[in-house]
Amino acid sequence: MRVCVVGAGPCGLTTIKQLRDEGHEVVCYDKYSGLGGIWLRDGDDGTKTKAFDHLKLTISMRLMAFSDAPYKGGRKFYSRQEYFDYLTEYANRYKLTGCIQSNTEVTDVKKTTQGYLVTSVCRGVESREKFDAVAMCSGPFKTPHRQFPELAGFTGEVVHSAEYRNAERFRGKRVLIVGLAESGADIVREISETAAKTTLSIRSYTFLLARIVDDHRSTDSRTVRAHHHEMYDRATKRPVPYKTFWGTSRLAKTAFGAVSVGLGLISSIGGIVQAIRERIKPRTYADVNLLGEPMEPYKMDVGCEEEKANWDLIKKWNEKSHPEGSWSPRGIFCKNVSFIPSIVKGKVNVNDTGMARSEGATVHFKDGASAEYDAVVLCTGYERDLKLGDLSVADGNVRNLYRHFLHPEHDGRVAFIGFLRPFSGGIPICAEMQARYFARVLSGKLQPPKNLAEVIAEEKSWEEYWTELSPRHTESHPSQVLYLDALAREIGCLLPLRKLFLNPKLFIQIWFGSFNPSAYRIVGPHSFPKAALADLYAEPVEDRGNMCYHMSVLRMMPTSVHPKHMMP
Repeated sequence: MRVCVVGAGPCGLTTIKQLRDEGHEVVCYDKYSGLGGIWLRDGDDGTKTKAFDHLKLTISMRLMAFSDAPYKGGRKFYSRQEYFDYLTEYANRYKLTGCIQSNTEVTDVKKTTQGYLVTSVCRGVESREKFDAVAMCSGPFKTPHRQFPELAGFTGEVVHSAEYRNAERFRGKRVLIVGLAESGADIVREISETAAKTTLSIRSYTFLLARIVDDHRSTDSRTVRAHHHEMYDRATKRPVPYKTFWGTSRLAKTAFGAVSVGLGLISSIGGIVQAIRERIKPRTYADVNLLGEPMEPYKMDVGCEEEKANWDLIKKWNEKSHPEGSWSPRGIFCKNVSFIPSIVKGKVNVNDTGMARSEGATVHFKDGASAEYDAVVLCTGYERDLKLGDLSVADGNVRNLYRHFLHPEHDGRVAFIGFLRPFSGGIPICAEMQARYFARVLSGKLQPPKNLAEVIAEEKSWEEYWTELSPRHTESHPSQVLYLDALAREIGCLLPLRKLFLNPKLFIQIWFGSFNPSAYRIVGPHSFPKAALADLYAEPVEDRGNMCYHMSVLRMMPTSVHPKHMMP
């Protein structure tokens, strides 16, 4: 088919690649001067949504890389420029740039009896082209959320995080930062280093996870399938709507459980033996940590040292993130604690009651406090902008699509790819798997469920239950592992049970090892088994997640929390 891809950021690039793997003809339009989306910095971009100067990924490259271009350097956290370079290399490696028409904005999409008529504008010249299908990969970062009645009377500067590049413009100023997301955590830290006064205004507490645990390991290395299945399947009475390794067969599930118990004990014993070895002969590590900072003093995030005061504040913050008696992760995470030392040291004052009103330079808060500010920085996210011509999503809620991407009203010809954000995990690999699915639907090799509306409703209900503490974030998903495994099963790239049963080493790595997208390239369409297995086994044995959950992560959580409910 002839397919239009809107957007050449990470999600657009992998969509081009997966569509071409299935033999489709692809034309990609992007409004910027080159590929990369928000990662591209092309000259005077101060009013565009772009990644800021000193941004560091909150997910390691193991999970931010695509499975058809896995990162070979462990679980390092890339900088903005490093990640852009990775995307450029990916596009060059698979010769994707020839499909991209830069400086071209799609302004309209009309559904016709033959397909879709796409209107685009390039340097003032409008053109129209016909396509058989459309993939919307423009991402959720299009329309910044700026409308706050509480700031109607404020006369100072108001800046959205979309326009933030660095803290220099706030040097010596009194700054109020509204909202806290992962980028907001970095912005709070950076501004507090240059501003005369910094206040963080929040209305609720987001659960915090450090990027590094145990001094030298990434927190996302503790994401394991065994835990996700235990937490969302075995430990609750709400049935998981996704089919994974054993499908709906109780016999297969029982056999899988029996094998996992035996191999889990072996895995745990191996971890204990390795821990003893390290006590006898400690390992030596690089001079810099995964964030590129000096290894000593040990840190858990950018500039955030392993100190009791920092740990205590994270613990108190997380206790406030969930109502009493609800300790399972049912709200989005902030995988960034770099701002914590700024609060501990008194550089940042936190007001958790929210803004009430503003008059001139004065902002009043709901607890009666007030203060004068020169600037307000909004870390308040983006509007749900999911309409383009005849393409739209009901209520602007991607949960009304199949698996957040396939439109139920267009016979498999329209996909919104990259609009799913897992609690802990990377968006790019989710987009890649969505694109693989979409490409095979267009090839006629895969059929979505016939009772699509019923399946969408069932999965939507399950997601809303597990994300009830973040009701506005309808793009969020509690488990990247369950989601991707379910997609992989339909695509045909999920490892079959017989292969796992006959290979205990592979079983242990897949079930108890750190989650790695290379698992989806061992079998199925467009696989490369030898290279995928090598990448899967590349992480050292002692870095595998296992039944003995790591205490360094638990130190961030209340003492009443059961490990199985709070691990990432």
